[in-house]
Amino acid sequence: MPVISVSLTDKNVEDLEALQKDLGFGGRSEAIRAAMRTLLAETSERRSMVGQVDGVLIMVNDACASVSIHDIYHDNHPLIKTHVHNHLGNHKCMNMMVLSGEAAEINELLDQMYRLEGIAYLKFIRS
Repeated sequence: MPVISVSLTDKNVEDLEALQKDLGFGGRSEAIRAAMRTLLAETSERRSMVGQVDGVLIMVNDACASVSIHDIYHDNHPLIKTHVHNHLGNHKCMNMMVLSGEAAEINELLDQMYRLEGIAYLKFIRS
């Protein structure tokens, strides 16, 4: 199996080791492989969407990322039927968006959100 190098923050390493222990993985590599399988499955499911798609996007982000999210929101406003923004503790924000549109457009919007820095949680739930 190839060995690769990945740069992580101290907090990422701490979280990874806690996850490894909590879920009983034999090593950090096993935990990372499991996380990759989850992301690959979610991405594959998303990429298989065709036609008209409706769903809810739930996102938790650093407050400083809100400017970039605001730009994406305005660039994609025809797809966003409802947007709820809430300030949380620790300089975090939660955004919930009801999305409706063609699968390709929804995927492009989600891709833009995934690329943003400062995103702590991002989940699209298709209806």
